[in-house]
Order: sequence, then structure tokens, then C-alpha cells
Amino acid sequence: MPSIPQTYTVSDFIEWQAKKQLVLAPEFQRGSVWSPSAKVFLIDTILNDLPLPQVYFRTKLNPQTQTTVREVVDGQQRLRAILEFASGNLKLTSKSPNFKGKTYQDLAVEDQEQFLSYRIPVVQLVNASDAEVLEVFARLNSYSVKVTPAELRHAEFSEPVKWAIYDAARHWSTLWGDLKVVSTRDTVRLKHTTLIAEMFIALDRGLGDGGETQITRYYKVKSKEEEDYFSPLREKLDEVVSELLEHTKADFAESTFYDAPNFLVLFAAVAFLKGYVPISKLSESVNELSGQGVDWEKASVNLSALAQAVDDGAEEHGPYAQFVSASKSTLHRVSSRKPRFEAVVRAISADVAHA
Repeated sequence: MPSIPQTYTVSDFIEWQAKKQLVLAPEFQRGSVWSPSAKVFLIDTILNDLPLPQVYFRTKLNPQTQTTVREVVDGQQRLRAILEFASGNLKLTSKSPNFKGKTYQDLAVEDQEQFLSYRIPVVQLVNASDAEVLEVFARLNSYSVKVTPAELRHAEFSEPVKWAIYDAARHWSTLWGDLKVVSTRDTVRLKHTTLIAEMFIALDRGLGDGGETQITRYYKVKSKEEEDYFSPLREKLDEVVSELLEHTKADFAESTFYDAPNFLVLFAAVAFLKGYVPISKLSESVNELSGQGVDWEKASVNLSALAQAVDDGAEEHGPYAQFVSASKSTLHRVSSRKPRFEAVVRAISADVAHA
């Protein structure tokens, strides 16, 4: 069974489909389940000349008829989206900001040429048996790094909740690329979407227990919501992050407040003081401060004291002891988040001085 890596253009796939030389539904593949958003995102990838993963064929050569049929054993959803767009049956949306509202026929000629000439990497398994195809995938999977929960969510969900969170993570690339709130290694594994998801959850229903299980549950619960549900949450998120960076980046980018766990707490505290975070058990001792605003001059002094206390790490009985202790514990549980959230809210509130 030869295994032959090659590249083919999108126009090759269109031609094979027209000649019935492309089989998109062999038993190795799931049904057609991609959402419109996922399809548009893929087409945008092609139009922007960014790379796609390999497609795997079982290439069946028939010496008698001198014909070739290509069964797609991995990559069916990608090719379905490509062919749907090529046929004019897929209109691009905001997931493709430079081409929003366009079908293939609406593209400029140079963009049509980019689409048709885009080269897709392919591995052909020539005249492979079913057993040989399964063996190939068993071997590929044996070399795979275990997926993170964030990667699993990105693969499993295609509803607007996934794209709202992913788009926000892309937009705020400065948090990962420049400020390393989430490390580059973790960002590659999509763990930056975990932090953004926690921000959405805080704005949607208040800060509470976090962690991957809670985030996945949120994706499932919100999977029926349309884009309009997430738009106001995204607007609030953008506003809070912009304000937070404006007032803290210069002085605190190297502090605990720019590590993901305490960045989330700082984000939630600012949003709470702007009236954007629902009241919850976690906020009960500072509920009267909701919507009272942030005093950034006071915040600078008090956040510096909190950050220094964490750096020193030795405070046991002073005014910052609970914050320091909670910053060392299991950071996604309410028992850890509550004292940190309360301390930061009091530290930056425009209404009450930090105790």
C-alpha cells in the first residue's frame, strides 16, 4: 500500500466532484455536521492563503477501466465546505470580515483565482484495504499529543458560543503574543480560549467555580443560543479589557495580575464595578459596590501593594494575607476566587477605601 504525499488545487477537487471521481461519504467518516460558521471560517482560511491540515484519500486505481476514484478517509467536512462555496451555495459571514456577505460569484476575479489555485496537502493511500486504512489512523493517533479540554471543545462544538469565544481570543492577541497572560505554548493548545470563556461566563452569570468541566458545561448549555446572545457580552468584554490594559499594562504587566488566574479576577472586579457582572454568592460581601465604578488612581497604589505581597509570599496575618494565601491555592475554586475577588474589588473601587 503506497502512501503518497502530494498537493492538489481546489479546482482539482471541483473537477473530480463533477466527474464523480470523488467520494465524500465512505464509512470512515462522520456525516455532514459542520455549522455554517465553521464552513465560513475554513473558506476565509483559504482566501487568506493560510494553511489547512492534510486530507487523506484512499485512491482506487482500476487498471482495466484506467480510472481513478478518490475516497476521502479524513477531511470530508473541509472538502464539503469548499465544494459548497464553489457551487455558490455558501455565503460568507462576519467570520470572514474581509469577504462578509459574498458568495463565490461575488468575489473579485483575483480572489476567485486565489480560491481555485489554493493547494491542499493530500496523502493518498493507494488501493488500501479497510484494515490498512484503520492501521494508518491507529499509527497516526499513537504519535498524537493528548488533546487539551480547550482543543476538544474547539473540535466538538461548532455553535455560535464557540465562535464568540474564539473570535474574542483572536482579537485580543496582545494578551497572549505580547503580554503572555497565557504562554505561547499554552496558546498553541488553545488554552487562551479557556480564559476568554471564563470572562464570558463571569459577564453572563457571575464569577463562580471555574475549571474545564464548568467551561464545557457552559458551552453545552449555551449551544442553542444564536450570535445575538453573545454580542452584548463581547462588547462588555472588549470595553473592560481595553480599560484594564489602558490603566494597568504599564505598571503591572510583570505582576501576578497578568498571570491568567489573577488577570481573570482583575477583569471580573473591573466588570463588577462597572455593573456588568451579575450578583452571586461569590460577591455577597461587596454587593453594595456593584456599579460604583473604578478609581484608577487608588487602584494603582492598592494593586501594587497586593502584587508586592504575592511576590514576597510571606504575609500570614497582615491586610493582604487572605489574598496571598488564595493566590497559592486551587485557583479555579470559589474558595480561592472569593477572597481574591473581594480584595481586588475593594482595592480598586471608587467608593470604599481598601481595608
